[in-house]
Amino acid sequence: MARPREFDRARALEAAMRAFWENGGYERTSLSQLTDAMGISSPSLYAAFGSKRELYDEAVDLYAARPQTPLTLALSEATAHAFAERLLDAAIVDCTRRGSPRGCLVNSDPLLSERRNDGRKVIEARLRRAVDDGDLPPSVDPRTLAEYLIVVINGLSTRARDGATRPQLRAVAAATMSGWPSH
Repeated sequence: MARPREFDRARALEAAMRAFWENGGYERTSLSQLTDAMGISSPSLYAAFGSKRELYDEAVDLYAARPQTPLTLALSEATAHAFAERLLDAAIVDCTRRGSPRGCLVNSDPLLSERRNDGRKVIEARLRRAVDDGDLPPSVDPRTLAEYLIVVINGLSTRARDGATRPQLRAVAAATMSGWPSH
C-alpha cells in the first residue's frame, strides 16, 4: 500500500518556483536546492511532479498565471504611450517586489525563449493596433518597437537582479519614454 503524501503540493510548487527564480532557471537550480526549498525528499519530488523538468514546467506555468503580470496590466491602457509606460513600470514593480526574488524568472532562463517570443508577439500586436488606429505614426515598425521594449525590460530585470533600486529603474524607464515616437 502506498504511503499518503505528507506535504502540500501547491506549497511545494510555490517553493520550487521561487527556487528556480532565485537561482536563475532550470539549469542553475540543483535538485538539492529544490528539495531543500520544498522541504521534501527526492523520491517525493519525483512521485509528485514526475521529473525536475516537469516540475520546472509547472513552476513556470504558475509564475505566468499570476493574475497581474506586467503585460496583463499594461494591455488595459488606452494609448500606446500609456501601454508602454505601464508595461515598464509594472515590470519594475514586479522585479523589485519585496519578498520576491529580484528580476524575472522568464527573462533569466534560456529555456524559456518561446515564452518570451510569445510575449513579444502580444506587445507587437498591441503596437500594430496603435499604428493602425493612428495612435502611433505610420512610420513606426511595431516589431522593432516591441523588440526595443523587450530589450529595455530585460535590462531592467537584469539591473534589478543586480541590486538596482526602484527609483533607479524608473529613471531608466523615463529616459526610454522620452524617446517615444509621436506625431
